Amino acid sequence: MDMTTRRTVLGTAASLAMLGSVPIAWPAPERPKIGVVVTTLSLEFWNDYLKFMKKGAAELGAELVVLNAQNDSDKMIRSIQDLVSRRVDGIIFTPYWSTAARGLSLAKDANIPVVLTDTYPTFAPQNEHFPNYIGFVGPADEDAGYQMALHLFSATSSGSDGKKHIAVVDGTPGTSVAIDRRKGLTRALKEHPEVTIVGEVNGNFMRDTAQSAFESLYQGHPDIRGVWSANGGMANGILAALIRDGKQPGKDVMVVAMDLERENLKPLEDGELVFDIGGHWLEGGFGLIMLYDAINGHRVPADKATVKLELLPLVAKLVPEYKKDYPNGVPVFDFKAHSLTYNPKARPADFSVPDAAKFRREERES
Repeated sequence: MDMTTRRTVLGTAASLAMLGSVPIAWPAPERPKIGVVVTTLSLEFWNDYLKFMKKGAAELGAELVVLNAQNDSDKMIRSIQDLVSRRVDGIIFTPYWSTAARGLSLAKDANIPVVLTDTYPTFAPQNEHFPNYIGFVGPADEDAGYQMALHLFSATSSGSDGKKHIAVVDGTPGTSVAIDRRKGLTRALKEHPEVTIVGEVNGNFMRDTAQSAFESLYQGHPDIRGVWSANGGMANGILAALIRDGKQPGKDVMVVAMDLERENLKPLEDGELVFDIGGHWLEGGFGLIMLYDAINGHRVPADKATVKLELLPLVAKLVPEYKKDYPNGVPVFDFKAHSLTYNPKARPADFSVPDAAKFRREERES
């Protein structure tokens, strides 16, 4: 099929899909070229996200074209435009900074299917405006924020007024990730009136930003005995700020985090970090399966197109077992077994963080 014929077929399929007659049918190349826009490669989380995705591409037989948005909304959109101009067969991106609709529109105009990861847009996959929006894979952020809070409250000592004084370091404002994790904290606070927030700052999900913001906050509130950090990179900045101030994290001030970055394993083992939860960097690889299958004619049903991952919790006692199960941050995972293209018996969008249920059980028992 030449390119002109391909565009004609795709345009006709898209028109029918908008009328609700038939789903879009994308031609399946032997080795699909899939474009990926990574939010930033300055954080370990996104490097692990990409590492797992590359493993999946090698196993499934796909070519990845990876672009770095460098934590910038304009760069995100320009990267999607770049991928469209390269005529990739599918796109995966994380819609930070309310870029979902704009990015999906660019892809729809070029008849390119898309899977979104990590940050929830305000609309569901496969809706009438964006039939090319195949599906979403991301973390159960509110539950994670709630679990973090409960562990922090339990570990934090009360002040002379009988209250547990904590600080909050939030993630990038306006992202569903930051909003939902904060909702989990709010839910826990309602259940624990003995806890009070003495200060809240924005760390923008970046280590250096969080460190600087927390240093200023801590100087004005030396009574802080616990810190709820919206991600692991920021937690590392908070730990550095405390150590710089002569404090011992895990003794003088308790800190909890999210993301399970490998950099945080030693602070967990050493007791500097009380609790961490994550594993959702695997969402990139899971999204790749969903998109690869759609390109090959196995579109996930709309009622299964939004996948919220239950995450893996970690405390010091379980770190050795985690290192064994996740060597270099990547678990054993069979991509072909979860792909309908290779395995007709696979269940659509049946993705879970390996060992999450086991670690939740062992964490409760510990």
